[in-house]
Amino acid sequence: MKIIVNTITVCSLFLGACSKEMLEADSMTVSTLRKSDLLGLWKFKSYADGKAPAFDVTLEIKEEAGKYAFNGRSSVNFYYISPKIDESKKTISVEAVGSTKIAGTLEANQFEMAYYENLRSVDHYDLKEKNTLIFHISKPKKETMYFERK
Repeated sequence: MKIIVNTITVCSLFLGACSKEMLEADSMTVSTLRKSDLLGLWKFKSYADGKAPAFDVTLEIKEEAGKYAFNGRSSVNFYYISPKIDESKKTISVEAVGSTKIAGTLEANQFEMAYYENLRSVDHYDLKEKNTLIFHISKPKKETMYFERK
């Protein structure tokens, strides 16, 4: 009888230790997968000159398979980007912008091509009060793009 009681006690201690380890691993995973302030839906508000675009342009930043993904709607087409982001340095690198191939007006197409070119040229970003995302462009000229959280 004493052996059975000791065995049950030892097993209970092992099981208690195992569940504690599992809880600690779960909390570590949650902190590792924290939500970035970049994630969410953003509306393009203006360039540095403050002039609002004539089109409703959106940017959605998601995390897919441990990497960032951008997608949204420009003046004509839907677009998607696989950027490289370093949050510790606040840098962004965009190699290519993919998009649908819907035809639009000359004005809308020109705006969209400039918008895509600027997204490819973003080199770093800032967040103001978690509701304003600022993309800084270094080439071909210095420019700034402002997005507001939707």
